[in-house]
Amino acid sequence: MNIQVAVLCDSAIEYQNKLCILGTFDTIKTHQLPVVKSQCSIALQILWTKIEEGPHTIKIKFMDEDGNPTLKTVDSAIKVSVPSISSFVTTNHILNIQQLKFTRTGNYLTVIDIDGKMEAEIQLQVLQVEQKT
Repeated sequence: MNIQVAVLCDSAIEYQNKLCILGTFDTIKTHQLPVVKSQCSIALQILWTKIEEGPHTIKIKFMDEDGNPTLKTVDSAIKVSVPSISSFVTTNHILNIQQLKFTRTGNYLTVIDIDGKMEAEIQLQVLQVEQKT
């Protein structure tokens, strides 16, 4: 198993088994807190080989720099099946998030666990900047 893509972005869709990503980002700059990101997505693309066929669990955890949860953990289950004519298959996973609110600056982390093991993490920083006059 190989996570080929793990990003925070403005939006993502799957089209004909293709993962289409718009506007990846790792920083939110704001003049004042709280700041709300009205719409964003977590986009994942995972490559599986024949020996990994079968059921798998994916858990997405959101936390602040102190390790405190910032959103509810998202759990999902998939069953991987590699076609007989192929040696691998990729699966796309999109988690849409509405009204993502940050009440303080700092570093935030999204952790991707597969079958109970951390396989990827996505960093995000929230910065407060002075408003130019």
